[in-house]
Amino acid sequence: MRKKLLAASILATAALFPGNALAGTFSGVVVGKGGGNLAVAAKSGLVRTVHNRANLRLGARVRVDGGAVRSFGVTHRARVRGVVVRRVAGTTFLAAGGSLLAMRASSAPAAGTVVNANVAIGGGELRQQSLQTMGHDDRVTVQATVTAVGPGTITVTVSGQQLTLRLPAGIQLPASLVGQSVTLNVKVEDENEVEIENEVEVQNEDNDDGDHHGGDDGGHGGDHDGGGDG
Repeated sequence: MRKKLLAASILATAALFPGNALAGTFSGVVVGKGGGNLAVAAKSGLVRTVHNRANLRLGARVRVDGGAVRSFGVTHRARVRGVVVRRVAGTTFLAAGGSLLAMRASSAPAAGTVVNANVAIGGGELRQQSLQTMGHDDRVTVQATVTAVGPGTITVTVSGQQLTLRLPAGIQLPASLVGQSVTLNVKVEDENEVEIENEVEVQNEDNDDGDHHGGDDGGHGGDHDGGGDG
């Protein structure tokens, strides 16, 4: 289930969490994980977020059927399409398919830029190899795990990297959010003007009914280069 914290009153309500709302079957590469979710990138770079706690490493090649995830190998390369949210100390944070991704890069375009990036995968991180800009988007919705709540801020963890976002003026979230997975509506204007809009939705684990398949090495199968099957 999920709780929705409205920015105006911090009012909590409950509704079914649509973590597995994506219908159909598709293949791709795991490019992010956390909070009971997997971010899976297709060969085109399209990223989709699946609510599933399968113990898979970044680079695992998977086939998704509803909420079921089955791994069939490992790759060291992928393509991801997302929106640049912020750059912090050599890490570019991307909003992609409802997830936040952390990508190591020597430089990055301005916040709000839509990019299609080829990445190398190793050591539990994504490293930018090449990047193409594709447009601009100043509003994104992402899921992440809360690390800290401060005066007017919320800090989330993405692949071991921390990202702090501003809350709307006059809003303070409860410390009880720390350790929980939340859905954030984020307004991206520039590196210094990234803030959460409207509401924060808190994901509970009451309906964690996804299938779990595969080990930490991405299941069975050999080491394959290249992206998913699209």
